[in-house]
Amino acid sequence: MRAGCDLVRIDRIAGVLARRPAFRGSVFTEREQRDALRGGVVSGSHTEAERLAARFAAKEATKKALRRDDMTWTDVEVRTLPSGAPELWVFGERSELAVSLSHDTDHAMAFVVGPPPGVVTVPDASNNAPHRVNASAGRPLALAAMDL
Repeated sequence: MRAGCDLVRIDRIAGVLARRPAFRGSVFTEREQRDALRGGVVSGSHTEAERLAARFAAKEATKKALRRDDMTWTDVEVRTLPSGAPELWVFGERSELAVSLSHDTDHAMAFVVGPPPGVVTVPDASNNAPHRVNASAGRPLALAAMDL
């Protein structure tokens, strides 16, 4: 398993957004910026700051889970599904990593979890159901029944 977690003070992100306008575009994709304003949220509001702080935490948590510090901020994108659930995209592709976001008045956090490195989900030839295999050996893993 891979996991990463990050906790961010919302006022810290709100302050940087207010002081450094370029921060918004260098850290958050256009889609993330639009998602933060969905539902009529006003730019510069606490709700926007909460949503962007949670996405910032998700980017940090993803880097930790992948054990990569060479990624740019926009290499990791949090997309909002129609249901409102977050979904991770890494390097422009949907990721197998699962993400959970949360925030309250002062803090935002993200938790990212996924299969171990070198493990991918592929369809089972017999029933087309996904199962996890070691990417280098092509063998099913003992954890194949676990659905992340």
